[in-house]
Amino acid sequence: MKKRLYTENEIAELLGVSPITVQRWEHQGKIPYKTINNAACFNRTEIVKWAKEHDFPIQHSRTESRQLIVNQNFLSRAITRGGIYYHMPGSDVYSILKNSLNCLLFLKNVDKTVLLDELLNREELASTGIGKGIAIPHSRNRLDLNLPEAHLPLIFPEEPVAYKSIDKIPVFALFMIFSTTTKEHLKILSKISFLLQNQMIIELLQQRKPADVLLENIRTIESAAE
Repeated sequence: MKKRLYTENEIAELLGVSPITVQRWEHQGKIPYKTINNAACFNRTEIVKWAKEHDFPIQHSRTESRQLIVNQNFLSRAITRGGIYYHMPGSDVYSILKNSLNCLLFLKNVDKTVLLDELLNREELASTGIGKGIAIPHSRNRLDLNLPEAHLPLIFPEEPVAYKSIDKIPVFALFMIFSTTTKEHLKILSKISFLLQNQMIIELLQQRKPADVLLENIRTIESAAE
């Protein structure tokens, strides 16, 4: 597939200069471009590389800016939508998942029995207890839950639950994944994995800190990585 070439106007917007400036750079041989059908065309990757080499700031287009806003604090926003729940009753995997589902208001029009079966089927395949006292329960199959965006409820059991985790440590926090697409699901997994590399976050989860404290720290870690 051929890469899309950009016009002088588009490159001018990207670089935050006028099209006349771009034309001047072309004639002076300062900027990489190609001539096709008597018109200057630009490879965006080459221009971005050129801009970095010349310490020239890149201006995001309106579309890119909107995408940045969507991606900003993706994980903390998903947790906010899902909610943070403390003292969830449940002495084993079955009961903690069942009780958690019954508390999730955004699933009010979903058959919780079917959803519980899906979560348990995934646990039977392989435990979602990933270690360090954390589990990330999710369904094996993609379910249509009629959610506009990902929801990631954070559940704190009343007491740590034996979860057949890879390191045998009882689970004290569960991130329940409810995504809308496979791509979104993989993105959540990746961001949770990155988040849990931070020992401070593990300790905050162990201490069951208030929701605002947890979210503030998660946002800080996300922002530093973006």
